[in-house]
Amino acid sequence: MASIIYATKCPCCGRSAIEDYYYKTDEQYTSCMRCGYNYSKTIEKCTTECLEYKEEKNDGNGVVVLEKKDGSRKKILLDSAVTDEQLENDKTSFLADNIDQNKSYLVLFRDGVFTVLLGNPPEKILFVL
Repeated sequence: MASIIYATKCPCCGRSAIEDYYYKTDEQYTSCMRCGYNYSKTIEKCTTECLEYKEEKNDGNGVVVLEKKDGSRKKILLDSAVTDEQLENDKTSFLADNIDQNKSYLVLFRDGVFTVLLGNPPEKILFVL
């Protein structure tokens, strides 16, 4: 499959998002690592008569980035409002011995405002438009 990957304006926070467009199948994946917005358009059914797509869109509610001390990284896009239970789980994960807290963070996005709950995200995550 052939695709074009490019930066685009995030429809949720207005910052830079990444779009992966498969021009031969018209499938598309868009994600914003700043606010957590994600969208996908994928083929659900393909027959000789028609092509049916499935579309999923999740407005951004924030992101969690957990970087381990071995350099590996886990990124989680928060596609729904964060519950107290989820916040406690993320906090426990953040404080684990194998996590580099200086490079990890949890940022919420609500009503156009970024709020840092844990860690120190790079300035470009919050302030570069």
